[in-house]
Amino acid sequence: MDADRGRVVDLGARTGYRPDMAGLARAQVAAARRSLGLTPDEFAEVLHPLLGWAPSGGVVENWETDATPPGDVLIAAGVLSQAAPLSFDGDGNGDLLQQLLGRRFADVEAVFTSRSEFAAEMPPQVLFDGATSIAAAGLSLNLLCQTYPADDLRSLIEGGTTLRCLFLAPYGASIAAREAEEDYPAGHLSSLTAVNLQILTQRVRERLPEDLRDRVQIATYDETIRFNIVIVSDELAVVQPYLPGERGVESPTFVLRRHAGGPGLFGVFDQALAWLWERGTPA
Repeated sequence: MDADRGRVVDLGARTGYRPDMAGLARAQVAAARRSLGLTPDEFAEVLHPLLGWAPSGGVVENWETDATPPGDVLIAAGVLSQAAPLSFDGDGNGDLLQQLLGRRFADVEAVFTSRSEFAAEMPPQVLFDGATSIAAAGLSLNLLCQTYPADDLRSLIEGGTTLRCLFLAPYGASIAAREAEEDYPAGHLSSLTAVNLQILTQRVRERLPEDLRDRVQIATYDETIRFNIVIVSDELAVVQPYLPGERGVESPTFVLRRHAGGPGLFGVFDQALAWLWERGTPA
């Protein structure tokens, strides 16, 4: 075996060594273009809105072969290289840029600055009517227990809807910490959560025919509250973060729709809800 194989060479000790930085820059531009499956002319059009100026296909070819690409071109190429291949139809730079940005968060359907703004645009009847399943994990789950009539919820379940609700444990350590952070009196959120649990247990589940009650699963958990997550029919998710020092009603709301192709956020919160559910205690 050659004794030199596998030996680490200190390039800093070789004072005459100079890496070909210009060659590396040209290779980066070429690799970004090839990863997107674009011609030099098409790649130039995609670069245009990112750079604020319009290179030509010939200039792109020069950046890949002879000329040293400018710094802003290298940054733009790095951004573009994170995207999957784009479809190019020659209709303009905006469409290509929308593909690039939209594909990264293709399942984000809407963003609202507060829960009240969300409720005005998407009332619970729009959200829940006709749902085949509802899964929710959060604090008091007011969206489901306080704003959607219990009679309507029972009708959904009698029609075949399944319901899983995970509440932050009333009078537990985590809900007490959240009360203090939101500057509520001790027991305020605990009492509200206990009432909502009673609504779901006594006015919904216990009033169902006995053979349908297993369609309603209720549990509690005692973990640091980070998100309120509601998933409807396994295709629409409402995600509301709990921000430091802000009351829940003041937090932004994100609406996600499951997207079959490419990465997205829906699966992230679907898994988060499943993780919390596994740590819950049946009620």
